[in-house]
Amino acid sequence: MDAKFEISTDEQIINPVCDFTYSWGVNCGLSKGEALRFSVAVSELITDVILFAFPGDSKENFEIEFSHTFSNVEIVVSEMGEPFDPDRHTYDVQKVRDEDDFDGAGFLLMKSFSDEFSFINKGKEGKEFRIAKNIQIHDIDELLLQSAEEREAEIRDEEDQDPHIKIENFTVDRIKHTDAEDISKLFYRTYGYTYNKEDLYLPKKVEESVLAKDKLGVIARKQDNEAIGYFGVNPKDNSDIAEVAEAVVSPKYRRNGVMSSMMDRLIEIAKSKQLTMLLGEAVTIHPVSQKVNNKFGYKTTAIELASSINVKYKGFDEDYPQPVSIALDFLPLIQPSKKAVYLPEKYNEIILDTYDELGMDVDPKETESYQLADKSDIDLEIDYSSSSSLIIVKKYGNDFLTVLSDMVDSLEEKSPKTILLDLPLENRATPQQFLDITSLNFIYSGLLPQYHFNTDYLRLQKVYAGIDFNIIDIYSDFGKKIKSLIADEYHSNSKER
Repeated sequence: MDAKFEISTDEQIINPVCDFTYSWGVNCGLSKGEALRFSVAVSELITDVILFAFPGDSKENFEIEFSHTFSNVEIVVSEMGEPFDPDRHTYDVQKVRDEDDFDGAGFLLMKSFSDEFSFINKGKEGKEFRIAKNIQIHDIDELLLQSAEEREAEIRDEEDQDPHIKIENFTVDRIKHTDAEDISKLFYRTYGYTYNKEDLYLPKKVEESVLAKDKLGVIARKQDNEAIGYFGVNPKDNSDIAEVAEAVVSPKYRRNGVMSSMMDRLIEIAKSKQLTMLLGEAVTIHPVSQKVNNKFGYKTTAIELASSINVKYKGFDEDYPQPVSIALDFLPLIQPSKKAVYLPEKYNEIILDTYDELGMDVDPKETESYQLADKSDIDLEIDYSSSSSLIIVKKYGNDFLTVLSDMVDSLEEKSPKTILLDLPLENRATPQQFLDITSLNFIYSGLLPQYHFNTDYLRLQKVYAGIDFNIIDIYSDFGKKIKSLIADEYHSNSKER
């Protein structure tokens, strides 16, 4: 998230918010014309909130969040105003002509001036409007025919690489902002412009990430200071874990143990920063990256079906025939103290087996009495590029089932590939609330240790794409056990539908 404001329902704030939106959009990569149209859409949205969400002349507050990735910008407006049904406010040309009734014109404008527009009814948590715009990067995007994970796997599996230049000594040090240009050059010299994390080709972007501590990594150099490898992780915002994000070794210096040395050094640094886990996401179209993770002690704890869009992969003559699934591999760095967990009976065995795989000591509790909050506390993240959404339950309320059902219904209007649902395993209400949501047809995904707010979560998934499990390649025996469970549930749900 770039910025978050709590603002008053005062019409005087509209112009300053729009000015900020325009400047922010341009800085994020929108053209001036696109930024102008996007700011007009935002202006229409907050004007509607100010004029219609709160009756009377009372001054209330609502929130607006600005966030961007390399490929899009998104604004989320959250408010606690009067209930609202957008289906009752559709634009009708005939009504405009006959009755001068422009009801729904604002929504039409917002949809026209943005690439994604979503309305989420969150019950007692209020309402949420999401508006997003894609950033056009055609010159690079047209070259992205393989996923980053596959290319990372190619360089990480040093055992399969032919040796080129043998080197006796090299250093591995933590990256500094002054290494940014060398990191960008490493990716260019290895992949040209085909690596799908485009910001790595922009030294200024890399430098900003290092200075902002959004990126933690190491760089390998020969004695003459030539950069020969880079390995980076991205710390999560809401937990003390980090995701293995990108890695590269100069082709002519492979099979010198560079990648292994960088991984060892990175683990040392991560431990010194009190990070508790490293997470590696490995595509399941081939086992190579999973194999490398396994070599370093990572354990597969979850599998996400239909996680990414259809792309081309080496070894397939045509497009891969389904959205690509991923295995989530965790490496414990600092074992947490023994904790109480509340497990849904249906998944009790597989979750406890997963804890054993990770070497984590837990105390599984029987269902205990509890009191729900007045209203639920639920976060929502939408990944427009992969047509997937993530619902994170922070607190259960009396309205939980209603709010969750309404959110799923709203998200289904966008024809998603997947909806992920994360439930807190250290919350004593989870077993009963899990039973209450069985009608929503979520299936197992896996255990996410320390994943949100340094606590453990159960990830469920609702999959809308057709899945052929025969082409989902899982390396570890335990990962195959998780895959089998998921496949059984998926096929059972398919028969019921």
